[in-house]
Amino acid sequence: MPVVDYKTYCLMLDSANKNQYAYPAINVSSMETANAALQGFADAKSDGIIQVSTGGGQHASGSKVKDMVLGAISLANHIHLMAEKYPVNIALHTDHCQPGKVDSFLKPLIAETEKRRARGEKNLFNSHMFDGSELPLDQNMKIAVELMALCAKNEIILDR
Repeated sequence: MPVVDYKTYCLMLDSANKNQYAYPAINVSSMETANAALQGFADAKSDGIIQVSTGGGQHASGSKVKDMVLGAISLANHIHLMAEKYPVNIALHTDHCQPGKVDSFLKPLIAETEKRRARGEKNLFNSHMFDGSELPLDQNMKIAVELMALCAKNEIILDR
């Protein structure tokens, strides 16, 4: 099955909430770990979420490049292709982006989804997590509101 679209992801989350269960979410940092996660979900006959962190994206781009956005895009594209070979629903999520990396990680990934949508393609990631826990509440909320507007425009769920 392909990586799920926005509507299917919302249905997955609504079902989990209604029926009081959680989806497994696995962080990946390479094609090998992404393939293992996909295989694990399929073997368990479980839908799930594959996550990419800033560090995972950086690792995926290689030790010379160290580009967290490029690595995250590369992993997401790989997962989009490979998920079609497995009989489970897979959602893509970025994990725990701290405030200092919003402009250099989340916003470029949201912009990449916007480009894809303009070409009629699916979102790169279904959801992003902003972790503003280190900030005072007012600063946390200011960034979250800005990100929410960008995400809503592109049918991306913001986890805060």
